[in-house]
Amino acid sequence: MGFYSIKHIDDQQDFISYSNELFFERLKLVSFMLIFTYPGFFYSDVFLLNKTDPVYRWVLASIHLTGFFLSIIFILIYYFYKSAPIGPIIHIYTVLFLFIGATASINSQLLNGNIYAYIILLLGVSVVFPIHPGPLLIYFSSNHIYFLIGLLFMDPNHFSLNTNIINSTGAAVISYTIAFMLYRLRKRDFESKCKLRRNTDSFRRLFHMNPYPLILTNLQNDEILLINHQAIEYYHLQDQDMTKVDGKFLFASPYEKQIILKMLEEHQSIKNYELEYQVNPSLKKWAMLSLELVEYLDQSCILIGVTDITNLKIKEEELLKHASFDTLTGVMNRRSGMALLEEKIHGPYQQEFYVCYIDINGLKTVNDNFGHSAGDDLIKTSCEIINCNIDSGDVLFRMGGDEFIIVFFGKNKEKVEETWMDITRDFHRFNLSGEKTYELSASHGIAYYKPGMLTTVEEILEAADQTMYEEKISMRRIPSS
Repeated sequence: MGFYSIKHIDDQQDFISYSNELFFERLKLVSFMLIFTYPGFFYSDVFLLNKTDPVYRWVLASIHLTGFFLSIIFILIYYFYKSAPIGPIIHIYTVLFLFIGATASINSQLLNGNIYAYIILLLGVSVVFPIHPGPLLIYFSSNHIYFLIGLLFMDPNHFSLNTNIINSTGAAVISYTIAFMLYRLRKRDFESKCKLRRNTDSFRRLFHMNPYPLILTNLQNDEILLINHQAIEYYHLQDQDMTKVDGKFLFASPYEKQIILKMLEEHQSIKNYELEYQVNPSLKKWAMLSLELVEYLDQSCILIGVTDITNLKIKEEELLKHASFDTLTGVMNRRSGMALLEEKIHGPYQQEFYVCYIDINGLKTVNDNFGHSAGDDLIKTSCEIINCNIDSGDVLFRMGGDEFIIVFFGKNKEKVEETWMDITRDFHRFNLSGEKTYELSASHGIAYYKPGMLTTVEEILEAADQTMYEEKISMRRIPSS
C-alpha cells in the first residue's frame, strides 16, 4: 500500500473520530436543552392540555418524557461512561430522534393535523448531527415510510393527506440534501486542515533540518514563530527564554526595519541584504539576509535566511587596510591620502588645513652603508616619532620612499611650526640616545589651503614641496660642526 493510500485511510479514520466527537458535543447541548425545557413541557402536558383528546395528550406526554429520559441517560454516559461505544450510541440516538419526530407529528393528527414536529426534527437532525450520508439515507427513508403509514391511518381526508405527504416528503428530501452538503463541506474542510497540518509539519521539519540559520517572524508584532538551532547559536540566544524574545534584534534600528518592510511590500523578497550586529560589547558579526514574505498558519510572516559573512567582512577590511595603508609604516598610503585631500578641497564639506611636506634625510646613505633593512627601520622610526607628535584629528600619509605628508586640521601656522619643532626635538633626542647606527633628520615645507581658493591638490603639494626643497638646500649650506 502506497504512502498516499495510508495517509488517505488515516485521514478517513481521523475524520470519523472527529465527526463522532462533534456529534457527542452537539448531542450533549441538545440533551441539556431538553432537560431544562422539560418542566415547560410537563406543565403543558398536565395542565394546559388537560381538556384535549386523552390519547393525544398521553402520547405527547410520553414523547416528552422519553426525550427527557434519553437526555438524562446520554448526559450520564457522556460524563461517567468514557469507554462507551460511540458509534452505536450515535446511530441509536439518531433513529430515536427521527422516530420521536415522526410519532409526534402522527399524534398531532388527532388535534390539529400539522406535521411541524416531523419537519423540525428532520431539519434539526440534518443540521445539528454530523452523520455519514449512507446510514442517514437509510434512517430517513425508513422513518419516512413509518411516518407515511401513520398518516394513512390517522388522516382519512384525502386532500390534507396528500398535502402532508407531499410536504413531508419534500421536507425529508431537502433535509437529507442539507445533511449531505454539510457532511461534504465538513469533510472537505477537515481534509484541507489535514493537508495544511501535514504541510506545516513538513515545513517545520525542513525548517529545523536546514544547516543555515532560519527565522520565521510575524510581520505585525515581531513575534518569533519558528527559529532553528543554528539561528539560536548564531545570535547567542542559548541562555534566553525564547518565549520572551521577539524579532526586533534582527534589525539594527526601527528605521532600518521600516526600510526593509517597505522593500518587501514592493518586491515580496529581498536577497543578499547585509547587516552588522553588535552581539555584545566585545563581539561584532556580519550577516547576509535573504527575506521572503510568506503565509504561515494564516499569518503574514517574514522568512529570514541568515548567512554568516563575518570572516568575509574581516578579510575585506584587511584587504581595504592593505589597499589604504602603507605596509611598512602602517600609516595611510599615497592613494588614500590624495583622496582625502581631494575630498577636503572639492567635496561638499570643504575644510581649512595646512599641509606639511616632509623629506627624511640620509635614506640613501643608510641603505648604502647598512643595508635596506636599516633604511626601512629609519623610515619606520621617523614615522613613529612624527605620529607621536601630531593630534588624533591630523592625518599622516606616505607619499612614497622617504617623503611623508602631514595634514593639520583646525590649527594655525604657529601651531603647525610648533609641532614640527617638537618632532625635530624628538629626532635630536633619539640621535643622542645612540640606539641606532644612523641619525634622524628631515626637511619640511608648509602650504595652506582655505575653502574657496582656486587650486588643486597637486598645486598645494607642489608649493609645500618647493618650501621643503628650499629648506633642504639651506641645510646643506650649513657647515657641520
